Amino acid sequence: MNSPTLKPQAKYRPDIDGLRAIAIISVVFYHAGFPGFPGGFVGVDVFFVISGFLITSLLFNEAVATGRVSLSAFYARRVRRLMPAGLLVVAVTLLLGGIFMAPVSDDQRSLARSAMTVAVFASNFYFFATTSGYFDSPSFTMPLLHTWSLALEEQYYLIWPLLMLLVFHVSRASHAEGPMRKRAVWALSVMLLVSLVVCIVTTPGYQNFAFYLLPARVWEFAIGGLAGLAGSAFYVRLRWCAEGLAVAGLAMIACSVVTLNEGTPFPGWAAILPVFGTTLLIVGMTANERGVVRRVLSSRPMVWIGLLSYSWYLWHWPLLSIYRTYKLGVLDIAGNALIVALALVLAGLTYLWIERPIRLRRPWLFSGTRSTLFVGGAMCLATLLLAGGLWAWRHHQKTAEAYRELITAHADHPPLTKECSEPVRPAGDLPLEKCSHGPDKKHPRLLLWGDSHARHMLPMLMQAFPDVAVYELTRPTCAPLITDESRTVEIGSRAAVLAKSCQEFNQRVLREILELQGRGLEGVVISARWPIHFAHKSFSVADIPRSGLVQTDEKVLAQVRADIQADLDLTLSILERSGLRVAVLAPTPQLIYHAPACLASLDTSRCDVARSLNDALLTDVTAALAEVVSRHPNARLVQVMDFFCDEQTCHAVRDGKILYHDDDHLTITGARELGRYLSADLAWLRGKPNAAGGVK
Repeated sequence: MNSPTLKPQAKYRPDIDGLRAIAIISVVFYHAGFPGFPGGFVGVDVFFVISGFLITSLLFNEAVATGRVSLSAFYARRVRRLMPAGLLVVAVTLLLGGIFMAPVSDDQRSLARSAMTVAVFASNFYFFATTSGYFDSPSFTMPLLHTWSLALEEQYYLIWPLLMLLVFHVSRASHAEGPMRKRAVWALSVMLLVSLVVCIVTTPGYQNFAFYLLPARVWEFAIGGLAGLAGSAFYVRLRWCAEGLAVAGLAMIACSVVTLNEGTPFPGWAAILPVFGTTLLIVGMTANERGVVRRVLSSRPMVWIGLLSYSWYLWHWPLLSIYRTYKLGVLDIAGNALIVALALVLAGLTYLWIERPIRLRRPWLFSGTRSTLFVGGAMCLATLLLAGGLWAWRHHQKTAEAYRELITAHADHPPLTKECSEPVRPAGDLPLEKCSHGPDKKHPRLLLWGDSHARHMLPMLMQAFPDVAVYELTRPTCAPLITDESRTVEIGSRAAVLAKSCQEFNQRVLREILELQGRGLEGVVISARWPIHFAHKSFSVADIPRSGLVQTDEKVLAQVRADIQADLDLTLSILERSGLRVAVLAPTPQLIYHAPACLASLDTSRCDVARSLNDALLTDVTAALAEVVSRHPNARLVQVMDFFCDEQTCHAVRDGKILYHDDDHLTITGARELGRYLSADLAWLRGKPNAAGGVK
């Protein structure tokens, strides 16, 4: 029974470490932004299959050999394997975060909170609840984001060993290995099918759930477990095609790495490619231990990288994240290459000095099962204390005089009010009084409509019109446009504008406007981040991860332009027939960097932007809006560029006042100053006599 054909999982498999090398190289190179690895994130899925294969094999062989499964011994092994190196990396990450992360942002607080969830193996729940998605641009500011996969593995390890115990208990009466194997296979098969269905069903509408949480990921561990439970007869029958299976599996993994990308709905159907590929590769290598693929993956370089894979995974992302955060979001491929190399060196030292000695020699308190579990609990507590230390350090830094103005600017923006930003009630029952600002909230005179670039204009209107109520109805990513339903739209880049939820929202807003028109409503202010809706590529470093998904085809861009103009024309016509004045705000210039963080790290001049960049981004968009507005005498395009920019430069600070609270949204202070600058245009909105200043 010592043959790997008869008991393929009973002895060390260097080829599995070689497979780990493929997985870790894919993940690290993807995170570093190296060309050729757009789908390198699937390396995590490869790890999940490997874990399912090894853990299931280990537990099943223990049950067969000893007649029992020791959960305490199993979890003690997990403590020795994972926690010492993990604690070291988390401690160093918190220290680096305290040094290199500016307290003017929420990065330090987010890091401290995520470390607390790492301590209790729940960081995947934290990132599920606090992020819009793994692939979103802010993810690079989260140095412990990668721990979601480790937390998810540990949650699986809490569930599956208990189920294995149940399977063993049910099978004990038979006194045979066969029935126990069959019951375990049945259990894994049910888990696989149910979880795969959950994964496929939830990914389109609830991608965060499918990506971060266990119910949609169990199938990846389960399919590896099925490969680990397959008996010797199964592998003997496959020997004739084993090499073909291994090659096919390797090709499927490679295909997923080079063809999938951040725009792929993942995991969903797409995850089948790397997961099934990994399974085929493991099965093929198990069935033929002399195959070429197995010998290549068993080579010394591949095995060595595989042995370092856990530590390399731990080190690489915190270092890359903190480096990029310190660089204010700039993606530096050359710098990332050095960081990746440094992480590999640290991984080697961690493996030689911490991982291997503790796991194999079991020194001091790691010698016994109970003492090891006690040490594991102590390390969880230590992680919580270290996270609390960073939290306290951030609070101390925030009180420093040098940061006070910047911290104030970072928080100087209208709060996101769910009732006003995402109304789900029927039209006519929208939250009028909650979302109206000023006197006589039941009879607003002005209505603000648009996306987040409308909401940041609210203080401007409140400053300009303190004597009347301003009603805010905004929704992030939704342009304030009524779409002609008779026109078929096939432009994928307009998903944000034409999403069904945005169309429903805009129709409700329009019905609300028409109802309020008879109750004293005088004007409507329309604002949006127009360049994004026109599918133009932003130059902000925060938008770089999304830039590859923006349309660059001239014909497509021309069609998008024509469609938005048609929608704006329809929108203005409807409002004009109601006798309302409409102010369409031209796009706001943007910055390259997050303004408060930049001002905390660099001199003011480096936080400003050459006007030529904003001209290139905004000129065509502004011209397209002006062309439509010029056809409507009761509408006015309000230009804002000259408030922020002189002939050469667009400024982050004006007259000593910070204008932006990030890279493209205004502070309350900045919006109020803009309101004073636009007094003539805003007076026109209500038909005041000092509106003779014309369009700026």
